[in-house]
Amino acid sequence: MTRSVIRYAEHRIVRDPESMPTVVASCLYADCGWAAVPGPDVAEVDRQCMTHTGLNSDHGRFLRGFEDIALVHRVSSERP
Repeated sequence: MTRSVIRYAEHRIVRDPESMPTVVASCLYADCGWAAVPGPDVAEVDRQCMTHTGLNSDHGRFLRGFEDIALVHRVSSERP
């Protein structure tokens, strides 16, 4: 006879407080290859995208991303 013990551990995920999120963007126009200079300021990356569109009127679609470092912590689940 085999006995199994199933354990459930609750976790949570949070942004690493020692890091800053990074905003990235790249033009989706075919074969363009342009990308904004990554940085922590969304508004600055947006300005770069708008400047690129201003210089290239057909280039109005961008892939934007937000990258950060995350930490996963096990939530203490003490039982009485």
